[in-house]
Amino acid sequence: MSSSENSDRLLPVKNRLEPFWLCERDPVLQNARTTPELPRAVDVVVVGSGLTGAMIAYHLYLEAEKMGKRINVIMLEADEVCSGATARNGGHCKPIPFVGFRSEAAKHGQTIANHLLTFEAAALKQYADLVTKEDISCDMHVTRAFDIFFREDDAASGKKDYEARKAAFPRDVAGQDIRTVHDPKELEKLTGIKGGCYGASYPAGHLWPYKLATALIHIAIGKGLNLQTHTPVLSIKESTTQPGQWEVTTPRGSITTGQVIVASNAYTSGFLPEFKDLIFPVRGTACSITPAPSHSHGALPGPIKYTYGFRHGPGEVDYMIPRQGRGRIPGVGDRSLILGGAKGGFLNDLTQWYDNKRDDQYMPGAKEYFAGFMKKHFADWNGDEKGNVDKVWSGVLGYSADLLPYVGEVPDKPGVFVCAGFTGHGMPRIPGCSAAISSLVASRIQNGFITASAQKTFHDALPQPYWLTGERYTSKVNLIKAAMGQGDETKGALENSDEAVLAGRAVRAKL
Repeated sequence: MSSSENSDRLLPVKNRLEPFWLCERDPVLQNARTTPELPRAVDVVVVGSGLTGAMIAYHLYLEAEKMGKRINVIMLEADEVCSGATARNGGHCKPIPFVGFRSEAAKHGQTIANHLLTFEAAALKQYADLVTKEDISCDMHVTRAFDIFFREDDAASGKKDYEARKAAFPRDVAGQDIRTVHDPKELEKLTGIKGGCYGASYPAGHLWPYKLATALIHIAIGKGLNLQTHTPVLSIKESTTQPGQWEVTTPRGSITTGQVIVASNAYTSGFLPEFKDLIFPVRGTACSITPAPSHSHGALPGPIKYTYGFRHGPGEVDYMIPRQGRGRIPGVGDRSLILGGAKGGFLNDLTQWYDNKRDDQYMPGAKEYFAGFMKKHFADWNGDEKGNVDKVWSGVLGYSADLLPYVGEVPDKPGVFVCAGFTGHGMPRIPGCSAAISSLVASRIQNGFITASAQKTFHDALPQPYWLTGERYTSKVNLIKAAMGQGDETKGALENSDEAVLAGRAVRAKL
């Protein structure tokens, strides 16, 4: 494949900016090829080695053990291992417990709207259970998040969402331990953040996503996974020689398989062109910050203890986690804060973020935005003139046209499955989605088709709006620009959108 052909394809660019999470690369997996050559045939091809692909591979081998079956799985990665969105995100295991509830309920009904939120809330325990079970060193820390609303209109909308969900599902709201704070002075005292007019606190966590993904890949390799880095998928086509099989083509040769699981998020349409109008590469940015003396141990106000969502307006949401150190013992080693967002600096210029894969370039204004962030928002911060910022990087997120993940078998391609389009909010969605898609694939491996009971289990596990239905597959709706406050005729409806739920839909809630 020539370099000109390569540049035209939707593939990762070269010389991507270095994120904090890659400062401790896995020397075994970084450029690994389990076998020198690609196998000619396997049971399953997993495309992508980020957290989604890693969790899927892990779950597939668990499913195989339950079936008493040996399976051959190959994982194909276009670049070095886990170097895409998982290595560039905020490390934030944060659900959204009420924002957008009314607009989702207006579209799908209250029960489904509630399922969307309980599904995300379940992820924190799923991460903690997995890290405990497999004894994974990935700096997992369970704490609480605070969403801070800075605008009165956003706050009023958030309060209505909270009250609507609480009235309809009081047990779930109580079970999620959501605590709201209405007094700005109390909010500043609790959070150390200036200027908020309303806040909500609830359980959340953070971890080193690259460490978790690579640990799961190591486990899967121990069970038989074949990892092939620097091996981009160029196409997936029906085999001309073996009915019911798929031909997965790469620059290094082709692989025949009965099942393909696409976990490549923003890059999906590069080899499944029918997703060109369904999943878009959207560029974002984040940074790492060394805590200032004022926010370190032995000082006032002292270490930052919560994770945060800073809600500035439609599409403009920053997020932050305070890392607790490195390794098994909290408090030892680097305690960088990871801060992401900075959308106010570039949202108005669509070319800088929409349909843009250039994570080798800085976002306009991001460095300046991050440099002034902590002093602007945190009371008594006494950092340096650069805001104690260490690294700034870009990343490419896979935004779905209707703002929710596509999970399931591609309607006209039996045996090809997609788990992608996480729209900048993968961390609380990936555990449940990856387990669900793996069980579906396992049923097909075991039976040659997906059984009715497996389909029911899949549907019960996943919120209905995530299902990759024929209707979603052929939809021409695109809510992305409007959800980011940059759009079209739907803009006025998007009173609650952020990069997480992007919940302001094309319908204003009437509840």
